Amino acid sequence: MSKSEYALWTEKYHITSLLVNPLGRLGLYGTLNLIQETAWMHAERLGFGMQDMEREGLYWVLTRQTLHMKEWPRFGQNIKVQTWLRPPEGAFVTREFAILNENDKEIGLCATSWLALDRQTKKILPAQNLRDWDHLTYERSSGLTPEKIPVAGEYEKLAKYRVRNSDLDINQHVNNTKYAQWILDAIPYEYHKSLLLKSYSVNFLAETHLGDKVQIDRSLQSPDVHNNSQGTTNYKGARVGDDKVLFTATLEWEKRS
Repeated sequence: MSKSEYALWTEKYHITSLLVNPLGRLGLYGTLNLIQETAWMHAERLGFGMQDMEREGLYWVLTRQTLHMKEWPRFGQNIKVQTWLRPPEGAFVTREFAILNENDKEIGLCATSWLALDRQTKKILPAQNLRDWDHLTYERSSGLTPEKIPVAGEYEKLAKYRVRNSDLDINQHVNNTKYAQWILDAIPYEYHKSLLLKSYSVNFLAETHLGDKVQIDRSLQSPDVHNNSQGTTNYKGARVGDDKVLFTATLEWEKRS
């Protein structure tokens, strides 16, 4: 089977107790992990998984991501996560996803933006020169574009975390899903119970290393959850010590009915 026949890749998942949040649903952190796993399996099949990239002296860096969910699956349900690649634009490769419930109804969409870097020099490489993309891309667009999330404005401090061994991935970088987990842990639990997450977007701006202390802050320009039925809340993570902004993120929410 030629690689072009793998342009659209599907993984099936059963929502077990290991994946659900305290509300009994597949939450943001679990969903991001399944998206990551699906991307990993597809990249391996297409010939630019981790070991393939290592042999070429390269590695992939996730720069932006946006996820929009219509509903969150419950414990015991089955879902499918589909993924495909869009033709590269300059240095960037866009990987998109669709999440389907057990009736094949689309319940979520996600778009991610990636860069290929040289392992030694950390130099960004032109994506169009890495592969013959005509045989690897799929003719579908999610309609989502991972946008730049601004840093400017006033923020309030929510929590601090130290990067631990369990936060690292196989490339010795902080796993991208951990940034979402830090935000979720910094949000008061009463909001998890009263608010429904509609979308999550993140920009990864700088590397985070083992032992770093990271401060999670919430934008003061975000709407008050007590006086609004819906809104978006901006967050940022900065390294304690030099105040280097490591990531920015936006959560769109509405009050549960």
